[in-house]
Amino acid sequence: MLLLLMGTLPVQGQFYELGFGGAGSIFHGDVGAVGTKAQGFYGFLPNQPLGVITLRRQFDWHWSTRLNYTRGYVGAADAWAKDDFKLARDIAVRTEINELSFMTEFNFWPYGTGTKYAQSFYVFMGIGMTAYNPQGEFNQEWIDLRPLGTEGQQTVLKSQLFYGTSTITLPFGIGFRKSLARDWSLSTELGWRRYGSDYIDDTSGNYVDAAQLADLRNETSAYFSNPGNINYSSGLARGNVNTRDWSIFAGITIFYNLSPRDERCSGF
Repeated sequence: MLLLLMGTLPVQGQFYELGFGGAGSIFHGDVGAVGTKAQGFYGFLPNQPLGVITLRRQFDWHWSTRLNYTRGYVGAADAWAKDDFKLARDIAVRTEINELSFMTEFNFWPYGTGTKYAQSFYVFMGIGMTAYNPQGEFNQEWIDLRPLGTEGQQTVLKSQLFYGTSTITLPFGIGFRKSLARDWSLSTELGWRRYGSDYIDDTSGNYVDAAQLADLRNETSAYFSNPGNINYSSGLARGNVNTRDWSIFAGITIFYNLSPRDERCSGF
């Protein structure tokens, strides 16, 4: 709906900005602490790094769009939780992500870099695609988990295929931007990501017998399928197949206005 509205807006004072930034991520999935069960602050503070490149197009005082590329990690560990089952399960994962997204922004106050309207809160929403690669640490080495089939994918233990390596992403959130000089500005942002996959943390379905998985695959697969050595029973849930994964990004981006000053519309 927002994108359709963009087509009806007057094109006044358009300009382009290129931004580079950094952020931290908080992951909410099957692994780790969530909400009030977090131990200390692990469930609330960013724990993995992200880098951001963005091209922003501002149409008028209030509306803009941007194309974002984000690369970095999300991660979580059951050791951060107070839930007894999670502590015993003892899964820990970091996931490399590469996200390309397109977003629409709305400034609550009139805003233009290098003008008297020098700051505003804003909201954003959009759609994107995220490539992801969950990894686990073994003997101080990060191992790709998907090829291991930690839930018995594509074996006689489970007919399920390997999960994909990319997913649709729905980003949305809030931010604050401020003009720093004629061509420079800064934004701080808090954004949520709703993923179309429940395997961002390699955890979703049921346990399989680790001893049988070792015979069918290898000992590394068996270890990561059940690092806490939970007593296996048929149908024991390893994760929650009825949910999808989330993450939160919090960061800062510095922008430079690419449009020459003398070529910008008088609206700015």
